[in-house]
Amino acid sequence: MDFLKAEIERKKRQIQEKNVLQPQKKYFKRGDLAAVQEAEYLSKYGPNKEDIEDLERKKNEALEEKGSIEINDALYPLPREEVVRRLRDKLEPIIMFGETEDQANLRMRALEIGEPDGARLRASHNNFQEALKSVDKQYLKAVQREDSAGDKQKLELKLYTTNKTWSELLELAHGLRRGDHKHDEMVISEWIKVIMTMWGHELNSRHEEEKMNVKGRMDAATFTQTKGYVKPLLKMLRKNQLTDDIRDSLSNMVRYIMQRDYILANEKYMEMAIGNAPWPIGVTNAGIHARPGRERIFSKHVAHVLNDESQRKYIQGLKRLMTKCQQYFVTDPSRSVDYIRVEKSYGGDAYEPEEPTERTVEFTTAKEPEVEPTVGGLASKD
Repeated sequence: MDFLKAEIERKKRQIQEKNVLQPQKKYFKRGDLAAVQEAEYLSKYGPNKEDIEDLERKKNEALEEKGSIEINDALYPLPREEVVRRLRDKLEPIIMFGETEDQANLRMRALEIGEPDGARLRASHNNFQEALKSVDKQYLKAVQREDSAGDKQKLELKLYTTNKTWSELLELAHGLRRGDHKHDEMVISEWIKVIMTMWGHELNSRHEEEKMNVKGRMDAATFTQTKGYVKPLLKMLRKNQLTDDIRDSLSNMVRYIMQRDYILANEKYMEMAIGNAPWPIGVTNAGIHARPGRERIFSKHVAHVLNDESQRKYIQGLKRLMTKCQQYFVTDPSRSVDYIRVEKSYGGDAYEPEEPTERTVEFTTAKEPEVEPTVGGLASKD
């Protein structure tokens, strides 16, 4: 009994020391006592107030420095609607707790730059439809503007910047496949830029009515889509990250294109795209016994179009560039793939076959005269 009285007295003394009981009340809330105990604990074991102020100051300085950095590229700054659309395409939150719209734009930019080549493939992702929507938005803005110069500038497609010409590329092509990998990658990269630039100039030189119709918009969307497809390839060429088998196939393909032998170039392209191995997906361990076709099973003969989505895209873009190159630099039909005669050529004269002559064929129901019998080559006489 004495123990219980002592405990009650201790509790009363503790309540008086904590000062949680109001003068006119005989009870107090349990939460008030817990708040007082928490404050005492933080004052004894928690961080110092000076340290917290110092961390806040450093955080504000870092945010100011980050906000003062000027980024001049196509990913920053972007309209809020575009940032939301791109983040949703990547299945990322459009905004995080405590994040501003500017920080969300920077986060989207970091995701775009650091996105791996094997990006997640979504069934609802239609690149051509997105490219067509982008072209439609540009044309809509051009129509809404009143300045004619601004309209013309808006209707033009963005091109690559290159200081090489086709004649210079022909000189550089002689050094392909000589063991200099950097030279091969430079020639491949410049070939892509030159063909894309010529294609863009061809589209920009069209009349405004031709640009605005359905076919013109689809051609511009195809150009925009191809430009996005070959972007990862140009990045790997610039950073010397291209694998040896892909570099070997591309250098062979570009060399034959420079020689205007599009049949052999198409064969090298098909070897790179679908390969000629017995097992296109790649089988490295076919058994313990040696097989006749086992020496042909290595990465060069494996179908690279099956590797990831990024490779499939730039391989498809390379096929479009090969087709455009055959249109611009025409050769004889025996070295062309699906030959179609064109009117103009950027290098050399177009192949012009002989014009067909018209012939008139008469159909009649009259009975043909019978051939007279002959004897020894002479007609018989009556």
